[in-house]
Amino acid sequence: MNRAVVLWLASHGLPPWLAPTYTMMVALAGLLGAAAFFWLVRRDRGDVAVEGRALLSGYVAALLGGYVFEALRAAPEAVARGSWGPMLHAGRAAYGGLIAGVAVAGLVLHRRGAAVLPFLDRLVPGLGLTYACVRTGCFLAGCDYGRVTGGALGVRFPAGSPAAADHAAAGWVPLGAPSLPVHPTQLYEAALGAMASALAALWLVRGHRDGRAFGTWLALYAAGRFFIELLRGDAGRGVYGGLSTGQLVSLALLLGLAAAVVLARRARGARRAAAVAPALVALASLSLAAGEAAAQPSRPAPYPYPPPEGGYPAPYPYPPPEGGYPAPYPYPPPAGGYPAPYPYPPPSAGGYPTPYPYYPPPAGGYPAAPPPSPAAAAQPQRRTPDTSPGPAAEQPATGHQAEANARRMALSLGISGYFVPGRFTVKDGMSVDLDVLARLRLSETRRFEVGVELRTVSTTDVNQLAVGVPLRLVMGVGSHVEMSVGITPGYHRIFFDSPYFESVGAFGARFGWGIQLPITSHLFLGFSPLSFLVLASDDVDALVAYEPGLWAGAGLL
Repeated sequence: MNRAVVLWLASHGLPPWLAPTYTMMVALAGLLGAAAFFWLVRRDRGDVAVEGRALLSGYVAALLGGYVFEALRAAPEAVARGSWGPMLHAGRAAYGGLIAGVAVAGLVLHRRGAAVLPFLDRLVPGLGLTYACVRTGCFLAGCDYGRVTGGALGVRFPAGSPAAADHAAAGWVPLGAPSLPVHPTQLYEAALGAMASALAALWLVRGHRDGRAFGTWLALYAAGRFFIELLRGDAGRGVYGGLSTGQLVSLALLLGLAAAVVLARRARGARRAAAVAPALVALASLSLAAGEAAAQPSRPAPYPYPPPEGGYPAPYPYPPPEGGYPAPYPYPPPAGGYPAPYPYPPPSAGGYPTPYPYYPPPAGGYPAAPPPSPAAAAQPQRRTPDTSPGPAAEQPATGHQAEANARRMALSLGISGYFVPGRFTVKDGMSVDLDVLARLRLSETRRFEVGVELRTVSTTDVNQLAVGVPLRLVMGVGSHVEMSVGITPGYHRIFFDSPYFESVGAFGARFGWGIQLPITSHLFLGFSPLSFLVLASDDVDALVAYEPGLWAGAGLL
């Protein structure tokens, strides 16, 4: 594809060096990814020096890891041929670079005593930019191409490209001719990486730096990559047991993420249980102290000053005179009453002997203040509250969204259209879905849903029956509004109305984004303006169907 760009530039009188190459796109990816990462580090007031070393180490490891991963995959072929050629010309693997880069960067941070999870979260925007650029570079180089398609998205690669060479070797096109139209799977993956970063960045916007953003990105990318692999047409990438290397790694990553989530939830529950014990001890101590204080006789506090030589005129606190005080004051008035309301004017000669309202001090002065009592010493000191801004606290859910988020199961029925653009031989139709979902609460406003889906698709000449596993992340964006993002992998069985065609099977996945409206504590409605079904198998040409739909359901338990 780079050659086609060069020819286009030459036809318009432009220099050929303007045509981007794979190497240029990799370099651009590194620059953009690093710029986004360091912007986040400074914004979060992180250690730029330590995290910069980790990022540089991760870049070097990613470049080497991509080669090593593919070389190991090609090792059995090299042994069978008795040559180092397959390992030396194995190319690079995106998953190998990702795993090696993250592992080495995490090791550097661990040895420096720095936190790893915030570092991984800050990688998310850069990962989207990196995959968008690198996979666009793959498209320009012509590697990692897709299967043959007659759809509107099909792309012909020029003569000499890997796709054209493989098609010529298979006898599909003459030698020296362009390839047949194929799926641009490189661009699909570029869009997948960018979209995964955009969704995972929601955690960053809310101030979370605990690994959620990176985990979300990795889960979305691994799930999407699994199904994009179904559209790949390059047979040299390695297939084992019907699954490609990329699909096997995707499954391993998804299982690892699921195990990490389970362990994290268990650890959080253990920490909560451990925090209850000190609280109970403190409560018991307070109760015991309150009981001891109530058992003591009630008496006024001792007067802090020594009495005069003749003693106080009345026991403290002093009783008022018969006519009452002319003003609130704890001392009895003189025999003739006060000459004026308090504050009283000083006498004509000499003023007050001591600052009013205390008795004159004794000849030797007041004794030193007694030390505080044990009860007073045990009182906690009041501190000025910290008003410095911290991470954005998550707002508690309110309204029907809060009630819906507390339900543990849900049952929903949906209806959607079925449109296949660019494939005139595939008729339009409609589908009906029945979902049974288990809800796993992640926070006050978020939950993860997983379950079983039964589905039927009907057109004028074909019926499909499918069973799938819906995986959805539901986030509250208001007291009565939720946003749903998910993927539903499944198996489809296709039945033709014509008796000349046998039924065939295919694996597929539906990607969807929608809005859900909890109208009561149990009932909800939803609509999905963006929903796409990707379906492919050895017996079915890959197709992409647009399926906008509506659904209604009820939360249970």
